[in-house]
Amino acid sequence: MKWAELAIVLVLLAATSGCTTAVPAMVGGSTTPKNRTDIGIGGAARVPLGDLKDPAMTDPGESGYREAADAGGVVPMAYGRYGLSKTWDLGLMVAGTTVRADARHETLLQDGSTRSSLVVGIAPYGGWITDRDGSGSGGRVGLEVPFTFGVDIGGVYELWIGARGSGEYVFGDFRISGSDARASGAGLRIGPVIGMALGVPRFHALVELTAAYEHWFIDQAGVSLDRGGFALIPAFGLRLRL
Repeated sequence: MKWAELAIVLVLLAATSGCTTAVPAMVGGSTTPKNRTDIGIGGAARVPLGDLKDPAMTDPGESGYREAADAGGVVPMAYGRYGLSKTWDLGLMVAGTTVRADARHETLLQDGSTRSSLVVGIAPYGGWITDRDGSGSGGRVGLEVPFTFGVDIGGVYELWIGARGSGEYVFGDFRISGSDARASGAGLRIGPVIGMALGVPRFHALVELTAAYEHWFIDQAGVSLDRGGFALIPAFGLRLRL
């Protein structure tokens, strides 16, 4: 599959998905090797905890903002990455209605049958919030920086552990007290990520978990609200290396 064709498939997947913010990292144990392509498909979920799922935090006015822009749930996920060199790769991921691009750099620590490295990246993303039962619609933009330590054992087993940090802005017209009103929110998110992959050199099954603390600064119908809490982002997938 050509890179352009893969991009079209990913965008079509976004157009038919839900509106949650469940975007996994799916780092793997290293960057994609030079002139190789990784294709992955699977699913991810966002599980808000504490104040992030407390309806009282949307007062006043029973706003549909949080439900539409911050929902939990499971979404399909697909991604592709291409190795530009021994240390750089480029990727594109779709998770729900969010599309994320990433550029990653690898610093090799140990080579051989057991290979370890540090991977750091920069990943801008954006998406749209579709209307659900009249709750309203809008969009989101953000930037994420992942940093992980990865181990690859014989091309069969991979492990990665590290952290993800991001900033996000959400905006739109959402239902408040029976009528549509403009709402927006700026959020910061940071937390650990851990994952593993198991398979054969060209084909792996992957699982990953992010546990992030989020803090949101919200303006809805002229009223400012702040709230924060933890969210879990479990993810799973299958990866084919071409």
